[in-house]
Amino acid sequence: MAKAVFFDFDGVLIDSMPAHVRAWKQVTAELGIAVDGRYFELHEGEKPEYTVKQLLAEKAVELSEDQQRELIERKRRIYRADAPTGLIPNARRLIDALRLRGIECDIVTGSIRRNLEATLSRSEMDLFTRITTADDYDRGKPFPDPYLTGWKRSGVAQAECLVLENAPLGIRSARAAGLKTIAIVTTLPAEELREAHHIITSHEELLNYV
Repeated sequence: MAKAVFFDFDGVLIDSMPAHVRAWKQVTAELGIAVDGRYFELHEGEKPEYTVKQLLAEKAVELSEDQQRELIERKRRIYRADAPTGLIPNARRLIDALRLRGIECDIVTGSIRRNLEATLSRSEMDLFTRITTADDYDRGKPFPDPYLTGWKRSGVAQAECLVLENAPLGIRSARAAGLKTIAIVTTLPAEELREAHHIITSHEELLNYV
């Protein structure tokens, strides 16, 4: 039985991926780069510094380190101005059900804490026992660092932890950290999530695995 569930944030707890994609497409279009939104969905979870470096290399566009940092900060500002607020209702019901069972709910995300604070209320933040953001580790998903950090903070045995993810890089990160991983089909189709231990189509289904 699980004692802790680690939730990815974007696309799992809030319906934020469309806003992330719009922000990325806006700042890259300003550089003359046209990118399909699927590119950013598949790169969800990794640190934006890596996403930007890889994209610029693929498109043969040169920017200084300072220009890259400004690009990322501009994207974040655009996202926060456009992002939806509040937990997905089904996610909120799942969290309430888990807490009633005495199961701790944590967040492990590739987003910075400021993005969470811009989209969740104080009472929603307080639903989570611990929150691990990109500010808390060096290497982002798919490296194990995010989930290893979250797991070590929890003090719960690995076998008693469960991860809910919606993106390939997050699944790889969680599995590399030695954690059982459930993928939810909220952003990408099931065939993109096949590296997870199980795939579900609704938040409620997670209760079958705890």
